[in-house]
Amino acid sequence: MPTPPGNDLFHGLFEWRRETSGASLRLAVSQKFETVRTVPCPDTGRPLRVATVEVSDRAVCPACAQLGAGGYVSFVSDLRLAFACPSCRKLIWIAGA
Repeated sequence: MPTPPGNDLFHGLFEWRRETSGASLRLAVSQKFETVRTVPCPDTGRPLRVATVEVSDRAVCPACAQLGAGGYVSFVSDLRLAFACPSCRKLIWIAGA
């Protein structure tokens, strides 16, 4: 799958990349140096203020169950989290408690 133009799959929070180590290929996300401060709500489109952005080398995507280097986003005044999956190539929204 080719990388989309602008490499902006995750609303400017993360960059998608391929890492090679010998003969193995690994998909990953990395945090952009300067991230955006808001992300549109997938349900309403209203801007959600980003609280934290974190990358984990050993994360499991809640949608595809792939283990990899993904990213987590939390929001101010919103209990949901979003997971940036390098395999799905999108933000996966996780309901809050």
